[in-house]
Amino acid sequence: MSQEKGEGKSTYNVPNLERGLQIIELLSVHKKGLTLSEIIDTLEISKSSAFRITSTLIFKNYLQKNETTKKITLSRKMLTLGISSLNEQSLVESSIDVMRALRDELKESVMLGVILGNKGTILEQVPSSYSVKLFVEPGTQFNLHTSVGGKSVLAFLPKEEAGNIIRTMSFTKYTKNTIVSRKVFREQLKEIFENGYAIDNGEDIKGIHCIGAPVFNEYGYPVAALWITAPHGRLPHEDFPIKGNIVAKYALEISTKLGYTQR
Repeated sequence: MSQEKGEGKSTYNVPNLERGLQIIELLSVHKKGLTLSEIIDTLEISKSSAFRITSTLIFKNYLQKNETTKKITLSRKMLTLGISSLNEQSLVESSIDVMRALRDELKESVMLGVILGNKGTILEQVPSSYSVKLFVEPGTQFNLHTSVGGKSVLAFLPKEEAGNIIRTMSFTKYTKNTIVSRKVFREQLKEIFENGYAIDNGEDIKGIHCIGAPVFNEYGYPVAALWITAPHGRLPHEDFPIKGNIVAKYALEISTKLGYTQR
């Protein structure tokens, strides 16, 4: 750790941490990414330092590297950290009235969640008006392969970004309906993209069904998911299409509040 006395400098700084932050800031304004050589030339740092720092950030999933183009970009983890820390409150504020309206129409518990790396996090919920309901604390994490929160976002992410996440996912089996094959999971994501909504057919908890849809920001990027959850008796398979379209309608209402415009 070195000491700095110049104007605008911290009294103490950690050189490699400072360089790491410079790399992150640089990549934040180069959405298509930069090669290691371009990072080195732009920031004028040594090749060895740049290699060690970017390798560490890639290993910790803050950066990702396209092995074909060699371009390094910010990862979904970094993007979602920004969403969680800076926009979580505004996302919830934009969603809560819509969530209540969805609960009032379908009477089931309504959840709002985001994904971070290869896990999801529930931001907010509105409990069902039925006496028997599923209650989950905000901040609770969920698996992406068994949840409509995960599927709804993954289906609408850019293919390369979704692929990077799927490769790190553990397809643990929880019920007889859990999808444990990456190939089958990818095929289901294609169906979700076509339908506009996702289903959880008791894949995480036996007897619990969920229907969800993506929430987009002003750039058309899926930043969250909205879904309902209920016992299978109140949410049977034959109701999936009609209720899926209803959930998608309310998710679009939140997206519109965030500045999204359908193309």
